[in-house]
Amino acid sequence: MKTASKELQKLRFIAESSLNRTAELQQVLAQIEATLSRAESQKLNEKNKH
Repeated sequence: MKTASKELQKLRFIAESSLNRTAELQQVLAQIEATLSRAESQKLNEKNKH
């Protein structure tokens, strides 16, 4: 029983770590998308000025 409990704790830790990495990855992807969007908008603004 003690072994199963330790294994569950280990699996829970792995799952929580995975969720944290997923959230961090989503945040980084959102930042990249925002940066690309700003760059695209800036290019369009420059193009429209000329």
